[in-house]
Amino acid sequence: MAAQEISLEALGLLQALLHRDYDEAQFRASHVARHALRHEHLSVADAAERIEALLQHGCPDSVALRRALRFLTASVDHMQVVALNRAGRIL
Repeated sequence: MAAQEISLEALGLLQALLHRDYDEAQFRASHVARHALRHEHLSVADAAERIEALLQHGCPDSVALRRALRFLTASVDHMQVVALNRAGRIL
């Protein structure tokens, strides 16, 4: 299930940010964005791209990063709910 894979990738992004490994976080943000776009989870892709852009210059503005992270988590949560609803309809 793509939603689960994207969610795990987003967790990896959060972990890299927690460890202040901004290069790794930028790489993971790019990966999350590409994967989300491939599966048409546009809000997740947009959020990951925002984070990637913030990280391009090293240590990002903490307020802007917090906003982007909130948007990412809300988007991932919504993506998961949609995926679970679809799975429920199929079963």
